[in-house]
Amino acid sequence: MTQAATLPAFAAQAVKKALHDIPMNATVGVQITDVGVGWATGEAPDTAPFRNHLGTIHAGVQFLLAEAVSGAAFAGAFAAQLVGAVPLIEKLETHYVNRAVGDLTARAEAADPAQVAAAHAEFAADGRARLVINVTVQDGEAKDVMRAVAHWYLRARPQAK
Repeated sequence: MTQAATLPAFAAQAVKKALHDIPMNATVGVQITDVGVGWATGEAPDTAPFRNHLGTIHAGVQFLLAEAVSGAAFAGAFAAQLVGAVPLIEKLETHYVNRAVGDLTARAEAADPAQVAAAHAEFAADGRARLVINVTVQDGEAKDVMRAVAHWYLRARPQAK
């Protein structure tokens, strides 16, 4: 994204809280550090209980971080609609490219920022929308350790009768 659009502070805090309140994220220490319109950053610490048989950060921690940061980016893109809608991840395609050593950081952003406006129009017309989010996870040595593509779906909550 060439220019990172920001969210009002209360909206960014609400997105962070929602992701931090997910028990699995809390278990491994996933934190969303910043969130804007269609983008987010996050981190997860390197802790001994979450290392694999190689002594590096387990793929599951990387997966949780990628999912959380992609969800924050998606929620940031649809912050105004979330009161009356349900976000769901449909697919997270992962590619582990290096061993992860040290604390993790991640950045997620809409694969095509122009699609955010199209997704908003689709949601306004049909009560549902999809958006693809790209994620890069880096380790404490600032090398890419995982790349992911998250496919998110938003649907309007059924109207109460």
